[in-house]
Amino acid sequence: MAKTKKVPGAKGDDAEQIILDYLRKQNRPYSANDISSNLHNAVTKTAAQKTLTSLVGQDEVTCKTYGKQMVYVVKQDQFESPSSEELAKMDEQIESFKKEISEYKEKNKQIQTQLNDLNASLTNDQIETQLKVLAEEIKKYEERLKLLKSGTRQISPEEKNAIDAIYDRNRKLWRVRKRLSKDIISLISENMEKKPADFMEDLGLENDPIDYSVDPLANI
Repeated sequence: MAKTKKVPGAKGDDAEQIILDYLRKQNRPYSANDISSNLHNAVTKTAAQKTLTSLVGQDEVTCKTYGKQMVYVVKQDQFESPSSEELAKMDEQIESFKKEISEYKEKNKQIQTQLNDLNASLTNDQIETQLKVLAEEIKKYEERLKLLKSGTRQISPEEKNAIDAIYDRNRKLWRVRKRLSKDIISLISENMEKKPADFMEDLGLENDPIDYSVDPLANI
C-alpha cells in the first residue's frame, strides 16, 4: 500500500498571509498552537510562532502575555468604526435578540414543565395494567348489577352470619329494654295507685304488642 505523501506546511510570505487572513476573519485572540491546529497544520506550530512574531514586528498583530501563555489578535485599527446609524441599528438588533432569547427561555420553561408532567405520569405499561384491573372491576359490578335487576339477592355464608349476629344482638337489647320498661311502669303506677294501662295512656305511651319471649322471625 502506497504511503500518503505529507504536504509541507506553508512558510514565509505564504504563512503570513494565511495566518493574517485567518485572524482578520475570526477577529479574536489565539495562541500559536491554536492557530496551527485550527488551520489543520497548514502552518506548522513552529512556523506559526515565527510568523506571528514577524507580524507583531510589522504592527499587523498585537501580542498579549497571560502568565506563560502568549495570545495574538489582529490590530483593531484596521477595521472601520461603525457610524452612529450602524450603532443604533446594532442596538435594535441586540434588543430584538434579547426579546427572542426571553421568548425561547419561556418556551423552554413550558416544555420542561410538560416533560416533568410526562415523567410523573404513568407509563404505557402501567396504563395497560391499570386498564386491565379496572376492566375486571367493571365486569364484577356489571354482574352484580345484573343480579340485582333480576330481583334475586344472593349473599355469602359470611354475610348471612354477620347479619344474624347483628339481629340477635339487637333482639337481646330489645327484650331487655322492653322488660325493664314494663317493670318501671308497673312500679310507678303502683305507687300512684293507678293501673299500668291508665298511666301509659296519661303519658301517651303505647304498648308493644309483640311478645318479647317469642322470636318474630323464627319462621322466616
